[in-house]
Amino acid sequence: MNYFIKTPRLLHSLYRDAVWFLPNPDNKIYLTFDDGPVTGITSKCLDILLEHQVKATFFCVGQNIEKSQELYNRIRKEGHKIGNHSYNHLNGWKTDNKSYFDNIDKGAALTNSLLFRPPYGKIKRSQLKKLHTKYKIIMWDVLSADFDPKVTEEECIQNVLKHTTSGSIIVMHDNEKCGNKMLNCLPTILKELKAQGYQFEVLPA
Repeated sequence: MNYFIKTPRLLHSLYRDAVWFLPNPDNKIYLTFDDGPVTGITSKCLDILLEHQVKATFFCVGQNIEKSQELYNRIRKEGHKIGNHSYNHLNGWKTDNKSYFDNIDKGAALTNSLLFRPPYGKIKRSQLKKLHTKYKIIMWDVLSADFDPKVTEEECIQNVLKHTTSGSIIVMHDNEKCGNKMLNCLPTILKELKAQGYQFEVLPA
């Protein structure tokens, strides 16, 4: 496994210009979804959120917005927050800075959002420093690992329940690769975190 379920504080200190969590005394937490909107996945995700009366932040890929404009409009209409996840999910580590910045700006034009989450969480420190002057860079401190085929649905649920604390930014994915696992896990996660007294909020601008 080459990722952390709970991001270590060392990463927070190395990437100080990014937001990793939002500590608060009110048990507020921040559920986020990456990679949509995707027909058949995001719509079902929205149905579950509506049923449980939870608002979330969706980091959308620009080209997916173009493919599913009506679904994107539904996310906004139902009171969820929109973030930018680039135009076509570029890996910052493998992309020259100009191409990366242009891609992010193209995504920002479609999302109309100054919140940006780097695809894969992979961004060079030089890129982060530059983007920080224009965007609020949002990372996370709890990874569900719904994207990992080796992680079972129960493990995905427990990854979130065991590691969430007040102020946590939680990542799940509304894409074709792992959307079904996310949809199967989401109701239990919402129910259990609510029972623990957590309040779901959208990320502040």
